[in-house]
Amino acid sequence: MTPGRGGRADKGASVRRTRAGALWPRRAALCLVLAAALLLAVLARVVRVEGPPQTSTLWLWAWQTGRVEFINSVTRRPVVISFGLPWRFSGFAARTDPGTEEYYTTGAYVWNERLAGESTRRISYCSEVGVTLTLGERRFRQQSGGCLEASLVWPP
Repeated sequence: MTPGRGGRADKGASVRRTRAGALWPRRAALCLVLAAALLLAVLARVVRVEGPPQTSTLWLWAWQTGRVEFINSVTRRPVVISFGLPWRFSGFAARTDPGTEEYYTTGAYVWNERLAGESTRRISYCSEVGVTLTLGERRFRQQSGGCLEASLVWPP
């Protein structure tokens, strides 16, 4: 306590200093929590995957990748399509043999050039002989004649 006027202790000054000192850690903690929430909102990707028999919701990060693998039912050759999740499903690239690429494009364009520019919130793949979707570390498999669909829930 500090002496005030008339020799009495000024309790208010002591309380004000204590409150001001206690506010700094609270404000810093609040700023830290808000910064972490903002970082999470910017980097998190919430994806819903649908395919019988169930629907799953995944939490992924913006730097994680995905891929779809299937056998083309006409050429009987494997097709692998990879993509990123920076804001939407984007940065698609396909790997397959030249005959299967010709089947999809009829030679009218370069498949990977066209795919690289695609960006979408929803992807859906069906195959007569089965399809596998990998997002981050999770794999989803649909047997012959089935489809898998993934929708980006967050960010909006």
